[in-house]
Amino acid sequence: MKIEVYAHSRRWDLVSALPLILFNALAAVGFAITAAKAMRGAIDLAGGLQILSAAGSFVFFSQEAILVCTRRLPLKKLGGLLPRTSALLAAYAPFVLVLLPHRTLSVPQGTASVLLLLAGTIGGIVTLAFLGRSFSILPQARRLVTGGPYRYVRHPLYLFGGMSLIGVSLQFAQPWALVIAIAGFLLQFPRMRYEEQILLETFPDYTTYRANTAMIIPGL
Repeated sequence: MKIEVYAHSRRWDLVSALPLILFNALAAVGFAITAAKAMRGAIDLAGGLQILSAAGSFVFFSQEAILVCTRRLPLKKLGGLLPRTSALLAAYAPFVLVLLPHRTLSVPQGTASVLLLLAGTIGGIVTLAFLGRSFSILPQARRLVTGGPYRYVRHPLYLFGGMSLIGVSLQFAQPWALVIAIAGFLLQFPRMRYEEQILLETFPDYTTYRANTAMIIPGL
């Protein structure tokens, strides 16, 4: 794959990221509305968890939108259609879940779904806080981050995203929703390979970090 030195201005970086900014802003508004509607009804344990989950998702997507607007310019990026397509598919293909019909969940199933979604969302918020202005969807090198969740795995954002995806998939028709969730998680692996390729090229310290840090599951 071709390694390109990034030479565009911040204005171009914002313009090229406009679809991502709009997507995250709309998602944040949607979850804010969901949380507000849930607060109008009777709030039991399941309802409280649902409100927390929706509020957490609002924070997560708002955080992404803000970071895209304020992030550092990349030092290098991985050129070619395949790395970019891989990243976009991994990021957005799982959203086809919303095209499936919802299903009625038992109390244990509903609780498990919301807990997975909430845990994944909170983990994602914490990870984004450490990733900060280095956040990117496409394989680009902005700054090497090895603190916080990155001390334990090289790709914590995808680990927590997978947890959230499994939690959401439980709410839709089976087995197709679970198949989509698993496929969405597997799509992250070529995306991770491309990201690591550009990080190895840009940051000499990444070789040592990679050798001593699990890829996506702590201890493995």
